[in-house]
Amino acid sequence: MPETVFFGVVTFLLVLGPLVILHELGHLYTARRFGVKTLEFGFGYPPRAGGIWSGKTPVLVDSETSFEIDKESLVGKTATIRTMRDEQGRSIAVSVRPRAKGDDSEASEGGMIVTGKIKSFDGDEIIVADMLWSFNWMPLGGFVRMVGEESSSAVNSLGSKPRWQRIVVMGAGAFVNAVIPFILLPLVLMIPSEKPVGDVTIQTVFPGSPADLAGIQPGDKIVKVDGRKIENISELQQAVTVKLGAESTWELQSGVPNIFARPAEPQYQYTGDIEKAMLIPRWKPPSRQIVAVVEDPTTEMALSRARVFDVSVGLNTVLAVVDEPTDTLYEISNEDAALLDPPASMGDILRVVVTAEDAGKHISLADARLHDNGLGIKTTVQEGATGVQISTENSRVVSEGLSPLEAFPLGWRHALDTLVLTRNALTTTIIGSSNPQFEGPSTVGPIGIGQLTGEIAVAEAGLGAKIITFATLAATLSLSLAILNILPIPALDGGRIFFVFVEIIRRGKRISPEREGLVHLVGFVLLIGLIAAISVKDVTRIIKGESFF
Repeated sequence: MPETVFFGVVTFLLVLGPLVILHELGHLYTARRFGVKTLEFGFGYPPRAGGIWSGKTPVLVDSETSFEIDKESLVGKTATIRTMRDEQGRSIAVSVRPRAKGDDSEASEGGMIVTGKIKSFDGDEIIVADMLWSFNWMPLGGFVRMVGEESSSAVNSLGSKPRWQRIVVMGAGAFVNAVIPFILLPLVLMIPSEKPVGDVTIQTVFPGSPADLAGIQPGDKIVKVDGRKIENISELQQAVTVKLGAESTWELQSGVPNIFARPAEPQYQYTGDIEKAMLIPRWKPPSRQIVAVVEDPTTEMALSRARVFDVSVGLNTVLAVVDEPTDTLYEISNEDAALLDPPASMGDILRVVVTAEDAGKHISLADARLHDNGLGIKTTVQEGATGVQISTENSRVVSEGLSPLEAFPLGWRHALDTLVLTRNALTTTIIGSSNPQFEGPSTVGPIGIGQLTGEIAVAEAGLGAKIITFATLAATLSLSLAILNILPIPALDGGRIFFVFVEIIRRGKRISPEREGLVHLVGFVLLIGLIAAISVKDVTRIIKGESFF
């Protein structure tokens, strides 16, 4: 556990940190291109550990300029210069004093001050390095601070720029995050890595399911889905999940049962002819309750029939330890319970699991079936989006890396798939879908991401495989950041862009900076509250010992 926590923190920073930095660099680059005054680019969040000053902002000095710093020792010191504009629009120094707390805030709000490090002073002109590249103690990302983000009165402020430029600057970070997967995923595909491949074959087909209605039969080999070559189960799962609710074309080879096959030999033979089947994967595949006598076939399934699809199901999942079992099912005597491995005692309620480890809490599926064949690990059969159960025949592991000509089109398709999968995951959460493809935590915060990266770091896999996994995760997180930031949520980039569109609708009439700032403040508080709530769920999952894998 301590090892997972340590590597979780380190890998979290290595994966998420660069994504946030690149996001902020997108803001910085476009702001500078449009002449927006930038005051600070922060690596991490305050408190500040140090920084480097850059820039060459000239400020003229005249006879009325007052100095609170010795002119002879001015160069190399950080100072704040209060300015005014002459008729030519040049900055004239009114006063020069040591840099103080609150100067950064005044400069950000568009005050007529220049604060930074003095690079040179020749008696008539001061050259100030007024852009700070700060390094901060909380290494969780970064930020860019610009002049007048919501005010149009300050010179060279973001608020003073044309509406289209403000939209570009505020949307640039999300754009960078959206582009990253289209670069990162092709590069991942070019790295030689081990990949399981084989013949993906239909084992069973649920009656009344989309696959059943399309005429798909047990033994059919899936060759392609919507033009995608299918070589393993994960490729099929992704191909199905991106087409939820839409028509999907499957290319199959029909399997002919090999009635003389030995256990180790193929159970089906294939002619090589390709047939096509059209089906629509379901958003809400049904779950059927296991019963002894079926009354409603749409919601129930007989035990004997259910075990064709899942051998672990049963009519009940618990067994009570009693002194003398009555005619009531699912009870075991105290004497027999003591002989179990691990043993149980009077009053214990034993849950059926594959392999029992906790004495007095669990009973293995094998032991439970010896007592009552109706017991199982679960009492429902959950169908998938298409209604098939599959396996991989002739499986093997190959090591391959794609050429750039192959990797980039495939990587771009994976990036688009990630976008569709993100949308579908949100949709299933909203509609309450039972699709097994989206099992697991519906929301994960920073702590959950740290848990995930920590588990990847300590997993039993080669370094190359871990790098590929981290790169794929980074691409997915980057796209998620792009989507989240562009949504019209107050305090985020999309929320600020929303106010620009409101201004356009109102024909140039702006919401006051005070009101807009208040909306963003409230949005920020609510966002922090949401993150805190998700973090509590993440911590609870970790305390319970639940894993992502």
